[in-house]
Amino acid sequence: MREKLTIVNVEGIVVENPENLRALIRDFASIKGLKLFVHGEGTMASMVAEKMGITIRQTSDGRDIIDDRIMDLVTMVYGGLVNKRLVAIMQWRGLNALGLTGVDLNLVLSNKVPIKPVNLGRVGTVRRVNSSMLIKLLDEGVVPVIAPLTHDGKGNLLNGDVTTFAYEIARTLTIAYEVTIINVLGEQNGVLTNENNPDSVIPMLRRTQYKALREMGIIKPGAFPIIDKAFSAIDHGVNEVVLINSARFSDLQAGTHIR
Repeated sequence: MREKLTIVNVEGIVVENPENLRALIRDFASIKGLKLFVHGEGTMASMVAEKMGITIRQTSDGRDIIDDRIMDLVTMVYGGLVNKRLVAIMQWRGLNALGLTGVDLNLVLSNKVPIKPVNLGRVGTVRRVNSSMLIKLLDEGVVPVIAPLTHDGKGNLLNGDVTTFAYEIARTLTIAYEVTIINVLGEQNGVLTNENNPDSVIPMLRRTQYKALREMGIIKPGAFPIIDKAFSAIDHGVNEVVLINSARFSDLQAGTHIR
C-alpha cells in the first residue's frame, strides 16, 4: 500500500491575515502522513508595488502583466517574505519545513507563455516537474513549502499560477504516493448549488453529477475552471481533491470532495 501524501494549495488571499494563517498552519501540521504546501501571495505584491510607486498593468480581462520590474517584485514577495513567513510558522509547529520555489533544485521548469493574442510578459506554463527530487525530500521527512516561481532553463525567471503548480506537482507524484489535493479557497465553502447561500455546499461531486448540474445552470461558470482542473487531476491518478474554505480547514470532512 502506497504512503499517503497531502498537497495543500492555498490561494493568495488566505496568506494575508496573520491570525488565520497561523490557524491554518496549526491544522496543516495535524494532518497525518507526508505533506507539501503550495502558496500564493494575495495582494501583497500590489501593496508593495504601490509603496514603491510601481504600477502593475493588467490585460482587459484583469490578468496581471509581468514585466521585468514586476518579476523582481513578485520574486521578493513570493519567494522571500511570504515563503519564509510560512516556513517560520511551520517550524514553530514542529514541521521540518523547507522554503522553495520552482527554480530551486530545478523543481519546476516552464515555457514562457506565447505573446499572442495577449502579451502577459514573464509568465510561464509548466513543462516539467522534478518529481524525483521532491520524492527524496518527502521521504526524508521534509515538508516542501513552494512558491509558484519558475524558470525556462535558460536563466530567465517566470511567474507561475499557484493552482496549476499544485496540480502539476500532484500529478507527477502519483507515481510514488496516494495523493490528495486540498485546495484552500479564500471565502467560498466549496462548490455551491446556490451562490447566494454559502451553506449550499455539495459534499461529494462526481463527474456525472457535475455534468448534469452544469448543464442545468446550478453550478455557475465561475466554478468551472477549478472543478475541471480537479477532475483532470483525478484522471491523472490523484485520489481525491477537496475544495474547502480556510475557516473550515480544521474539519476536512467539510467542503466539496471530488473523486
